[in-house]
Amino acid sequence: QVQGIALIPGASRGAKVVLVACAVIFMMQTLGYEVTALMAGLGIGGVAVALAAQRSLENLIGGITIYADQPLRVGDFCRFGDRVGTVEAVGLRSTRVRTLDRTIVSVPNADFSDRELENFSVRDKIWFHPRIGLRYETSPDQIRYVLVEIRKMLYSHPKVDPDPARVRFVGFGSYSLDLEIFAYVKTRDYGEYLEVAEDLNLRIMDIVAAAGSSFAFPSQTTY
Repeated sequence: QVQGIALIPGASRGAKVVLVACAVIFMMQTLGYEVTALMAGLGIGGVAVALAAQRSLENLIGGITIYADQPLRVGDFCRFGDRVGTVEAVGLRSTRVRTLDRTIVSVPNADFSDRELENFSVRDKIWFHPRIGLRYETSPDQIRYVLVEIRKMLYSHPKVDPDPARVRFVGFGSYSLDLEIFAYVKTRDYGEYLEVAEDLNLRIMDIVAAAGSSFAFPSQTTY
């Protein structure tokens, strides 16, 4: 709705210009002036103006596309290209985004609408997927204990969606036994997600310690 309001003033001005031009031509024709040559001249001039205004027209069409498709709305947090920020306004020429550095980036609508846009504000859950490495001294029984306890923790946690929630022993790293966790946290707010992820990480640390194991770090053994 806010985007539509942003586009209305420019469209209204354009319509007024067209109506005034038509009225002037009609009045000249009524007064007996020969408007055919004038129209021919205007046609040539119009081509020149159209070429000069091509970029502006592309930006206008890009703004209309953003408003019609609504991949983003004002207030949405998004990734555009290699940058992230919050959409503050969608105008006729450009879209303004406030970055994490609190600066404003104005992106021409033609470029903005052609980019791959990722809208974080419309997600219903947030992906929790850490990969943890245990020391090679960890026994198979200890790994089994860690897997079982992490599964129990994920299934019982009130902010974790149990379907799908899993943890697997996925392979042998260069210096660690690697476990991969896959779960969704039931929140749309990233701040709340960080709180839940912190709680999950601390519980995982407790489980690894209770198993009698520890986390691996880059190391070498010389024989």
